[in-house]
This record gives sequence, structure tokens and C-alpha cells, in this order.
Amino acid sequence: MTTIDSQNPNNPAEQLSTDDFVVIQKQSPRMFIFTELMIYFSQIMMFFFAAALTSNLLRDEKQLVSYMASKVNENTIHDTLAIMLAIAATVGVIASITKALSNSSWLERIADEVLNEVPRTAYFFGSSTAGAMLAAALFIHYHPQEGTTSMLWLLMALLYATAGFMYGCLFAYAFKHKTHIKKTGDVIP
Repeated sequence: MTTIDSQNPNNPAEQLSTDDFVVIQKQSPRMFIFTELMIYFSQIMMFFFAAALTSNLLRDEKQLVSYMASKVNENTIHDTLAIMLAIAATVGVIASITKALSNSSWLERIADEVLNEVPRTAYFFGSSTAGAMLAAALFIHYHPQEGTTSMLWLLMALLYATAGFMYGCLFAYAFKHKTHIKKTGDVIP
């Protein structure tokens, strides 16, 4: 074990500046999930606002339908499942390469950075569809049409949002539990 002597002029700790490192305060599991939920919710809001803005604040049905067609169509569920499998495959490949080349600390750092982005990718696809569905629900609420209800679109949006969040949050927890989340009993100043 190396002891750092603060009186020694060659002390490596004194050669570091605050620009050389980042301090991440660990969160409780509850706070971690809340933070991830707020990140996800903000992404849903962005896509909702994008739908609202492209449809003249939900007044232009043609523009809204065009926006919706790019996010929600007959391939949505298939595409989502393909993306989920692609994410899992990518995580497996990166983990395998990192494990095979375990002597490379820079590769491990890069792999950690890439893996930490995986939940955001899952959030992106879930939130884009959920945000568009919420815009459709609000449009239908204010412009009722026979055969469809705003409640149906709202429930689909909530289901899609919940599934996207759970998938992304599970990856986020798996990749960050050692560095970002306190264990029960941890005391962090």
C-alpha cells in the first residue's frame, strides 16, 4: 500500500489539479432511479414538443399525422424489439472485447463510456414514440374523432414509456451500480 506524504514535494497528489479528475457523488438507489426517470421524462417532453411544434401547436392534423407516421407505424413494435436486441448484442460484444483485452485500461475506460450511453439509446427510442403518442392523445382530446379516443393513445404512450424506461434504467443500474449508487450502509460525506 502506498502512503502519500503531503510534506513531500514529489507527492503525486499535489501534482494533480482539479481539472485532472471528476468527483461523482454516489446516490441512493431511490435517488438514482428518480434521476433516471427525470432524464427520461425530459426526453419524452422534447419529442412531445417537437410533435406540437411541427403541427402548429397541435392544430394541423396533416402535419401531426406526418410526424406520427415517422414515429408510430406498423413497424414500431418490430423495430423496437430489433433495437432492444441490437442493444443487448452490442453490450455483449463490447463486454467480450473488454474482457479479452483486460490489460488495456484505456479500452476499459472507453468501453465504460460507451456502455453508459446504452441506456440513453433505449430512452431515445422509447421517448420518441411515447412523446408522439402523447401529442396524438392531446390532439384527439381537443379534436374528437369517431372510432378513436385520447385515452387509448394515452394508455399506449404510458405502456411504451414504461417499457422504454424499465429497459434503459435496468442497463443504467447494471453499468453504474458500482460507481454511482450507494450500497446499503455506505456512508458518504
